[in-house]
Formats: sequence, structure tokens, C-alpha cells
Amino acid sequence: MSGAYAFMSPSKNIAMYGYEPTPSSGEVAMMRYLAVGQIVLGATSLAGYESGNIAAQSMALTGGAASLLACAPVFEALGGPKEPLAAWIGIMTVLGRCIRSGKVKSVLPGTILGGVAAAQAVVAPKMTWDAYKNKVPASDMALSLFSLAGGNLLANTVYVYVAKDEGHKKGLMASLAVLALNCIKFVATDAERVGFKKAGAIAWGVISAAAAFALKK
Repeated sequence: MSGAYAFMSPSKNIAMYGYEPTPSSGEVAMMRYLAVGQIVLGATSLAGYESGNIAAQSMALTGGAASLLACAPVFEALGGPKEPLAAWIGIMTVLGRCIRSGKVKSVLPGTILGGVAAAQAVVAPKMTWDAYKNKVPASDMALSLFSLAGGNLLANTVYVYVAKDEGHKKGLMASLAVLALNCIKFVATDAERVGFKKAGAIAWGVISAAAAFALKK
């Protein structure tokens, strides 16, 4: 629900976390990108719970492709070329279909794709922003949201990878632990620096950590 609200009302969602300036187009774009990552993460874990790991793997990829397609108008506003986005959508769609049909039986291709996409956003958001040749300058706030979105993608990748051999419960526990660490990183390095209040991220970090701990029992 929080992801859906943030996608539909990104400016209001940003304001809820104590950001007072009017967000720029780049900041709104990154909030929407962060939001769709939350939606795909929820859909992936639900698919794994109801239908097993093959369904989760497929959802992570095809859901990710659908989320990028939904964000196409958002990214277009940033002024970058469309070809990289189209390439990501095509690769993820084809791989997701191959997993559903049984042509690809290994979790590694999806893990590598997710890991690369997550790492570039988490570790080097500015370098990644520039690599995609966006014409809209990246503010520190936009980059912090981009990095958070990378953390969501990493959590999704971790869920699929762990759940394949250890089952849904342990996959979800690992995913929640990554989300908690993502919140801690944001609080420690970005929140106040870019204009957010820490309380919201702390609350989400505590919720994620508590849920992961509860699943451990």
C-alpha cells in the first residue's frame, strides 16, 4: 500500500517524511522509482508464498520489467535516451518468460541482473545517473532516493536467491534484514543531509528488523 501511494502521490509522500522544499522533477521521478520497487518486492514475496520459487523468480523479473515500463514517462522527463530502459525491459521480460516455461532453471541469471542493477544504484548513484545520460541534474535528495531504490532491488534479489534453497520464510527474513539495513544506511548517511527527518526511516527500519526477527523464531 505504501508503494502504491508513493507512486500515485510522490510529492505528498515526500512531504510526509519531513522534506519541506517543493521536490524537483528528478526527485519526483526517483520517489516513483523507489515506490515501484516496493510494489515489485511485495508481489515477488507473495508469489513465492502462494506458488513457490519459480513464480517468485518470474515475478521479480517480469514485475521488474512492468515497473520500468510504468516509469517510462517518469524517466522520459529526465531527458535521457530511451534505449537503455528498453534494453532492461526486454532482457527482464524474456528471462522471466524463460523461467516460467522452464527453459532457464538456474536462479543465477536473475540474481546477477538484480545484483548489478542494485549495486550500481546503492554504491554509485551519481555515476549511474550520469551513465544513463540524464539531462536533468541529480540533486543529493534524488540520488539518496535512487540509492534507497537500489536497496529495495537488492532485497528482492536476496529474497529470490535465499528462498530457492531455504524456502519462503527464510527468503523473506533475509529480505527484511536487507530492508532494515537499507533504512539504517539512509538514516546514518543521507536523511538529514538531504533534508528528510530521520523518524520515518527509523520507523521503517524498526518494523523491518522486528519482522525479520519474528520470522527467525
